[in-house]
Amino acid sequence: MTDFYPHDTIATPDGSGRLTLEVTDRWNTPLGKPNGGWVLASMLRTAMDHADVGRPVVAAITYFASPEAGTIADLTVTPVKLGRRVQTVDVDLACDGRPLARMTASFARDHHGPTQELGAAPELPDPGTLPDPREVGMPRDGLFGRVEYRMAQAPGWSVGRPSGDPTTDVWQRLDGGTEIDWPALGLLVDACPPPVMELGPLVSMTVQLTVHFHRLPEPGSWVASRFSTRHLADGFHEEDGELWDDQGRLVAQSRQLAILL
Repeated sequence: MTDFYPHDTIATPDGSGRLTLEVTDRWNTPLGKPNGGWVLASMLRTAMDHADVGRPVVAAITYFASPEAGTIADLTVTPVKLGRRVQTVDVDLACDGRPLARMTASFARDHHGPTQELGAAPELPDPGTLPDPREVGMPRDGLFGRVEYRMAQAPGWSVGRPSGDPTTDVWQRLDGGTEIDWPALGLLVDACPPPVMELGPLVSMTVQLTVHFHRLPEPGSWVASRFSTRHLADGFHEEDGELWDDQGRLVAQSRQLAILL
């Protein structure tokens, strides 16, 4: 296995004050465009690498257009408020002067406080007992070659029989058990096919995504994930996500607004 993560999410200075990022097809979705979670992970890492902000607490990203594989993107980090407890920055991603995405994210340094969990992780069989979808026909290129999935059963849409229930429960991890860091959580909340596909032959693209970050899973562990849609309105739909570690602790949660194409 070649470790493309975190390499593919690292922006580098070009010597003239610009931060640049190679847009690769290694994180493409079946639509032929780089995955929005990969874009978010790259922007989060840029903020963490080039501003003294600590670890992410919340990130909200709006997508204007998809980057094209083979291009070089420019990233700009702008401090909004670097407070004592919370540090907030904007990160802009553009290509050839064309805005592609803007992220506003808040971070914290060494913050500790009360913790209480009132939710419950999805109940899934041990991932070691479940088949690898790539062994039974799932594409191995792009995003699906970078993230591993384990499901108790194949989604209805994948076998031509949408279930009518737009909910997905799935184990996820980076390919080969690569350690999941904070930016990777931003990637994994948007790495699964949208559950709205269980309502019929629908194709969806994210417009806005907000992620709350709670904790990191143990290195090498699988992440139990649940994604669901409950509302469609005028061709837009929401998708809620929860990521849990294998100890039953919430590591991240998300909500996105997407448009049906």
